[in-house]
Amino acid sequence: MKFELNEYHRDIPESDLLEDIKRVALLIGSNTLSKSKYRELGKYGDNTICRRFGSWTKALQLCGISLSSCQHNATLVKNYRKEVTTAEIIEDIQRVALELNKDSISSGEYKTHGRYSSDSCFKKFKTWNAALSEAGLKPYVFISGRRINDLDLLEDIERMWLSLGRQPTTVDVINGLSKYSLHAYAKHFGGWRNALKAFVEWINVSDEVEKVQPIIKPIDKEIKIKNSEPNIQMTPIQMHSTTREINLRLRFRVMQRDNFKCCICGASPAKDPSVELHIDHIKPWSKGGETTIDNLRTLCSKCNLGKSDFYEG
Repeated sequence: MKFELNEYHRDIPESDLLEDIKRVALLIGSNTLSKSKYRELGKYGDNTICRRFGSWTKALQLCGISLSSCQHNATLVKNYRKEVTTAEIIEDIQRVALELNKDSISSGEYKTHGRYSSDSCFKKFKTWNAALSEAGLKPYVFISGRRINDLDLLEDIERMWLSLGRQPTTVDVINGLSKYSLHAYAKHFGGWRNALKAFVEWINVSDEVEKVQPIIKPIDKEIKIKNSEPNIQMTPIQMHSTTREINLRLRFRVMQRDNFKCCICGASPAKDPSVELHIDHIKPWSKGGETTIDNLRTLCSKCNLGKSDFYEG
């Protein structure tokens, strides 16, 4: 099965964007809708919607969807200009770091998610790392594009795709899911779309499972050998032609074949971000199962931990 990119949408009509917002709100049965929830279930990027309508709240208002208290308060904060205090900036930096689940954030990430301008931060603290220090966060270490190679970026796209259960977007990168910035992808590949195309070519390259010298592994069952001394026992052996470890490409192909869903319960990180997917040997490696695509399946962490190592071949 070949891995392919999603359809590339150009010039999406505003009516389509608004209809999809309404669809998601109806799907979750709520009279309010956050950007994070739309990001999970929507067809388009919330960043695209914000650019098209000026803001997320404006798009919600055009759809006739009520604003949550947080959205309403955020609107008031933006509309009400006042001198921001140091304590307010520190508290907001801590809020953004908590939302992104990171112990350090860049000034660009704060610019995207924060309530106050970066100018206010630099005015109060002189440097961004000084602001992070006051907020109890680690200094932000900028990774220079010169120290990144193409493989690092491709493997990071793979990591994002597996954790999301879907094709990552520029919004995911901006929101801090990637280790690198959009600028790094653009510098190496000429843009995010080109980076995805390079990833497709890389992941589809034939990569056979690593072959190894036969590995001898004893089985628990003991067999007595005829004409042997009474105290001497021998055990049969298991021969393996593949390693137990699953390489990155094989892991990705198994999940892609299984539609990034647990083969037992159907859980997927695309629907529930808390879901973590694992790759499981159907016939356990300890019982002679090989690390081949037909002996591998996708399981969520709960089903993988709950299953038995019993196999009946």
